Amino acid sequence: MKNNETQNNTDDFVFDKRLYIIFLISFTEVLGFSMVLPLIPFLGLELGLTYSQIGLIISVFSICQLFASPITGKLSDHFGRKPLFILSQISTFIGFIFLGFATTAILLIVARLIDGLLGSNMTVSQAYISDITAPKHRTRVYGYSSGVFGAGLIFGPFIGGILSTINYSVPMFFAAAITMISIALVILFLPETIPKKTDKISFSLNDVIPVNDVRHFVTTHKIRNTLLMFFIYTIAFFLFISNISLLGAAQFHVTAEQVSFYMVWIGVIRVGVQTVLIARILRFLGEKRVLVTGIFSMIISMVVLVFSAEYLFVFVPLVFLAYGTGVSRPILTSKLANSVTQKETGAILGVNNSLTSVAQIIAPILGGFIIEYLPSQTLPLLSAIIFTLLILFLRNRTSLTPIPTVSSQQQH
Repeated sequence: MKNNETQNNTDDFVFDKRLYIIFLISFTEVLGFSMVLPLIPFLGLELGLTYSQIGLIISVFSICQLFASPITGKLSDHFGRKPLFILSQISTFIGFIFLGFATTAILLIVARLIDGLLGSNMTVSQAYISDITAPKHRTRVYGYSSGVFGAGLIFGPFIGGILSTINYSVPMFFAAAITMISIALVILFLPETIPKKTDKISFSLNDVIPVNDVRHFVTTHKIRNTLLMFFIYTIAFFLFISNISLLGAAQFHVTAEQVSFYMVWIGVIRVGVQTVLIARILRFLGEKRVLVTGIFSMIISMVVLVFSAEYLFVFVPLVFLAYGTGVSRPILTSKLANSVTQKETGAILGVNNSLTSVAQIIAPILGGFIIEYLPSQTLPLLSAIIFTLLILFLRNRTSLTPIPTVSSQQQH
């Protein structure tokens, strides 16, 4: 009996070396995004733009992704992951170059349009991870992936904040150089994970706005609920994080460099949670309990931020926010990937990223409007309310299956 328990408790996870390349690709994307996030609002204020106008500029990338993500997912299912990685990274490189020369709002918008239409590789990255990872290990690997996301949130804002004291072009050109290295790694070292198809592909409106895929996936109760939970989580989180610079300027009276330290702090804690803690706490608590703790942590952080006014004090609630996002996102991503077959992985992640883009479009626009016309404290308060809806939804309408334990295996 003890031997059986020992075998059941043995961790058979083996880290696939291909994940290093995937994580580097994801890192470069987040690096650029996290550089742009704290700098664009302050640059916009310098150019005389209003909070609402700045919110619109921030939303440009996500507007593009709304149309590009489902197409990217389908193309990677048909032609393979590698060609789409190369295409997206080249576009990201061009976008960073344009950002380096962006001295006007028009150039800034053009740069985000280029990167948004072709550059984001998050859909392909998630599909690739699903291809090479066993279902029972996907939560852990998506946790590592989110840890890489957190690492980008460390180095991106740090580089952007520090180098922006020279000028706003330096960090953008630095990100472009890293992207070139990433392109070389994909070409030389990243193998394909699915057979390439030679069939011709015709695009329709459904490929841009995946109505048919949405109809197909929402017919399954589990997939529909997970998609909805991910959407609620995303809009609540990005309502705060995409407006952190504007909120910092209006409520905390901070500079671009100081906002970058907020982002670095969030990134450091996320990396710690997702590379050290998540596997352990999942083993002891299971997915559902960990997800609940994550959501409550995010609610607490937003409520405390409502009453925050000092630069240094804000670091305290950001601890809760970093933990909450660090455990919630990989669990929801794993649930989504495990709910479909491998052939449908690209499609379901494309649909989810489209919904994510909708949330990321709404969040900065709504946030800019709130900060311009309402008390700034309204923004974190609204995020707290939305996170609370997520808890109620989880309690009343979902049934998440925890990671199998020894006792549950013996029962079956």
